[in-house]
Amino acid sequence: MPEGYWCPVLHAHLPYVRHPEYPEFLEEDWFFEALTETYVPLVRVLDGLLGDGVDYRLTMTLSPPLLSMMGDALLVERYHRYLDRLVALAEKEIGRTAREDPRFHDVARFYLDELSDVRRIFRERYGSNLVQAFRNHRDAGKLEIITCGATHGFLPLMDTVPEAVRAQVRIAADHYRATLGRDPTGIWLPECGYLPGQDRFLREAGLRFSFLESHGLTDAQPRPSHGVLAPILSPEGVAFFARDMESSRQVWSAESGYPGDHDYREFYKDVGWELPVDYLGDVLPDGLRK
Repeated sequence: MPEGYWCPVLHAHLPYVRHPEYPEFLEEDWFFEALTETYVPLVRVLDGLLGDGVDYRLTMTLSPPLLSMMGDALLVERYHRYLDRLVALAEKEIGRTAREDPRFHDVARFYLDELSDVRRIFRERYGSNLVQAFRNHRDAGKLEIITCGATHGFLPLMDTVPEAVRAQVRIAADHYRATLGRDPTGIWLPECGYLPGQDRFLREAGLRFSFLESHGLTDAQPRPSHGVLAPILSPEGVAFFARDMESSRQVWSAESGYPGDHDYREFYKDVGWELPVDYLGDVLPDGLRK
């Protein structure tokens, strides 16, 4: 029986948020949360694999808005402040839980260790340059970084203005070159949205492959003989891979995926909602829970 291949692809994107006119801004915190809970820990795992000599392979989107925010001096400065506040709160929680709620003392210790390590990796190991961290793994031949639409615009809705579709793709490719120093070879279409004929814009930008929802392949004409288990080649010579719905459900579904499991952490339950505002101090600089 011929062997198959599993191709893990991570899609990393956040809307662009930067508000120098305000000292604090809620949506910037969402970016900082993503750095703390996703992107820095991911780099830590990749560093560990590389250090252990594991010959791993991974494909990952870094969208133009996300790359721009990762490299923005103001947001980096604010992220340092964000991390310092969280570490200070975690240190307070060590004492509070020991005195008042020993059930959560190990949890408090975990978060102090975790936040301190994230801060160390970001500040000391990579000099606050997370883009370089991902570039290191790409340059080692382990991580393939692909691009996304310039503003994550949904391309099928732009089809009445073809130049808008072309701009989303071309600007994304140009931004990739300027930021990562190479030509991109692949693109994650925003929301996997695609209309027949839009592959010409990918080909014009030098992009050789992309990804679609499963029905993008199963409903293709002619119907592919291998279904979603092999890529297809578009009229413009772009290879399209289908998402595996079973894998997607395990990640996203609240009914059958791990986010819905009772052992999975409740994202919206934390001390920011449950402890007094005056105790939280600098973590809520405007005194408002968020």
